Amino acid sequence: MERDDVLEYLLEARETLENIEKELLHFEKSTLDGSLVERDLLDTLFRHFHTVKGSSGFFGLTAIVKMAHAAENLLDYLRKNPEAQDEDTLEFLITALDHLNELVEHEESAPSGGDFFSEEQTQFLNKLNQKNESIRLLLQQTSEEPTAKQTTAEFGLFSDNLHKENKKEEFGLFTEDPKPKEVEEFGLFTTDSKQVKEEEFGLFQKSSETVVKETIQIHKADDNSKNDKKAAVKKDIRIDTDKLDSLLDIVGEIVITEPMVTDHPDIAKLKLENFQKTALQLKKLIRNLQEITLSLRMVPIAGVFSRMERLVRDTAKKTGKQVQLIISGEDTEIDKSIIEEMYDPLVHIIRNAIDHGLETPEERKEAGKQTQGTIQLTATQSGKEVWIEVRDDGKGLSRERILNKAISLGLIGYSEAEILQDQEVWDFLFHPGFSTAKEVTDLSGRGVGLDVVRKNVTTLKGFVDVFSVYGQGTTFLIRVPLTLAIIEGLVVRKSDTYFILPSVDVKESMYVSNEPINELYKNNHSIQYRTNQISIVDINLLFGKDSDLNEQRTLKEKYVIVTESHEKQMGIVFDEILGSQSIVIKPISPIFKNINGLAGCTILGNGHAGLILDVRKLISQHLTSVNT
Repeated sequence: MERDDVLEYLLEARETLENIEKELLHFEKSTLDGSLVERDLLDTLFRHFHTVKGSSGFFGLTAIVKMAHAAENLLDYLRKNPEAQDEDTLEFLITALDHLNELVEHEESAPSGGDFFSEEQTQFLNKLNQKNESIRLLLQQTSEEPTAKQTTAEFGLFSDNLHKENKKEEFGLFTEDPKPKEVEEFGLFTTDSKQVKEEEFGLFQKSSETVVKETIQIHKADDNSKNDKKAAVKKDIRIDTDKLDSLLDIVGEIVITEPMVTDHPDIAKLKLENFQKTALQLKKLIRNLQEITLSLRMVPIAGVFSRMERLVRDTAKKTGKQVQLIISGEDTEIDKSIIEEMYDPLVHIIRNAIDHGLETPEERKEAGKQTQGTIQLTATQSGKEVWIEVRDDGKGLSRERILNKAISLGLIGYSEAEILQDQEVWDFLFHPGFSTAKEVTDLSGRGVGLDVVRKNVTTLKGFVDVFSVYGQGTTFLIRVPLTLAIIEGLVVRKSDTYFILPSVDVKESMYVSNEPINELYKNNHSIQYRTNQISIVDINLLFGKDSDLNEQRTLKEKYVIVTESHEKQMGIVFDEILGSQSIVIKPISPIFKNINGLAGCTILGNGHAGLILDVRKLISQHLTSVNT
């Protein structure tokens, strides 16, 4: 068996196991009120486990086969005898699913011939088989009881054997066929018994013709519904992401090369009307090609959101809290590479929300809230960004506790603590090692969760905001770009160097002539912008040199790009604005990795290299240097 075939199957097995997890969570929700689970759901789960068992057997994965077979047997008993459900049933199935996931993951990373690799797995399999055997014996006993009661009925009159023997031996009146007896003895019932039934009791029975017609109509309706379902099903094809990356790189090169051709200096001065029309059409086609290529990497965020349901369930059980997860916007699409990096941040935020944010049922009752807490997980697209919001209705953040912890860690002094805004106080939560938990548990308390959140989101060129009202709840807002491959950027020039500012960070661009400069001290300048004073910087200052503005009283014939991050604004001075265009991001050389404020580089349409600025980091870095 080829290794590639096994890996391809294991990928399919993962998808089936994800479906099983969704159905098991549905199983739990449908039985919270003590009702029995629906037969259709049990049938669906049975088919999924059966599929995993059969396919794994073909590839010789014996451990997966044994585990799936045991779970399949349990489901088979339950769907035939729903009353056999008990409190342990769901836990057995969920634990079996966890072990199947472990076996699949182990087989992907370290092939072991398909056998069990831990004692815990074999012990659980034995427990599951014992559970199946106990259910089988119980059902066997309950099925034998009515039979035993029937054979020992009152007076023995209804025993088949005795009845027949008595009829033949004592009276000899009853022939084997009751129909001739009726005709011979009374001669009254000349029609067969079927017609008698229709005449005497046929009030609710339709003619055979009607039944046939209805059956045909039902089959037709089923066929139509099947056709509708088939029409709605999308046809997918599995493609290696490396091939998509190669395609995206080629399209990126086409986007870069197109202006080099259409705006070439050799033809810039020529009057070529037809050429310009064709060039414009080419631009439109390349733009469409770029959008379609990017969409190939876009996948719904539902894949990550659905995994949070299991996380919420397990964390709630560990903490003894009642939690309801409400998901919306799961159809929002985002780049596959970004989705893969969003799992860890969401895990940490939701765990913190349950462990720290939500109160216990008793505390919620005393506060006048419902005993069941709520976590809302929402995704929306806003322009070129995706906003992911995690909101809980817990007790909210305590400003006092956070400030006391920050003071104890030496992050701030007593005098400064009083004047901080709430947003600045919440930012302490993202400091490495910061935690207000009284004790360390297996869920939280070490102060590494939110530090990981900010680190991962920042790597994706995104950021995290926190909003909280004490006693009402907390909201975490994550904003990440749709894709990391191509961005919309504003191309500017300073002397002989070209820079690109991401359009999402640009608030406004303006031409300034003879605008007075306010200088507080060296390298710290500001100008009047609408009703506020905003800091302005020369690009040299951002990269460690003295600003050219030190020797100027006014700004003469310059362009100022007003940038914004976290409601903080800063103006950057440039010589020329070349315009907005799609920028294909290229990785920056390791030589420049220690230069803060660079997010990457690209090749512009004029053939020059351009540096992509990390505006948010530049604003934070500059404001920190000014305030210290």
